[in-house]
Amino acid sequence: MATVKFQQKMKPAALRIYAKLFPGCVVQDLRENGVRVHILDKEFGIDSLIVLEDGQWLSIQEKYRNNDAIRYLDFTQEYKNAVGTPQESNGEWFKLGAQVYFYGWANKQETDFEKWVLLDIPKYKLLIEKAGGLDKIGVLRQNKVHGKASFYAIPIKKLSQAFLATYKATNSLTAKTII
Repeated sequence: MATVKFQQKMKPAALRIYAKLFPGCVVQDLRENGVRVHILDKEFGIDSLIVLEDGQWLSIQEKYRNNDAIRYLDFTQEYKNAVGTPQESNGEWFKLGAQVYFYGWANKQETDFEKWVLLDIPKYKLLIEKAGGLDKIGVLRQNKVHGKASFYAIPIKKLSQAFLATYKATNSLTAKTII
C-alpha cells in the first residue's frame, strides 16, 4: 500500500499542473482511493478524466515516480503482470486506451513534481510502432518488488515527439499554446 499512499500524496501536485494546463478543468479520479478500480481503469488504463470548461473531457493515465528514479529519466511501460506465475497476464501496454499520459518524478520532499511530461498516447503508440516495437526503443526489465510485473524502460527523450507538455513549458505557456 506504500504506492497508494505515495499516489495520494502526489495527487494535489498533479492537480495543480492540470489546472495550469487546462484552466477551469475538473478532475474525476476513477480509482476511488486506489482500492475499488473503475472498469475504465481496469480495462483501458484510464485513471482519471479531465473535464474541460465546456464539458468535454480527456481520459488520462497517470504514473508518479519517487525522486530517486529521476536519475534514470526513463518512462516505464508495464508489459506483463505476474510474470512466471499461473496468473501471468497482459499489462498496461496491451490495454492502454487513455488519450493522454501524465508521467512525473516527485521532488525530494514529495510536495511537487521536479520533472514531468504529458504524452499524447496515440502519438506514443505510433512512435513505438514506427521504431519496430517496445524492444527496439526500450529495455525489458523485471520488477521483483511490485507484483512481478515486467516493463520496458524507455529513455524519456526518445518519446519527445509524443510530448504535449513538459515541466519546462508550464511557466510561460498555456495549454492552448502547448497542444
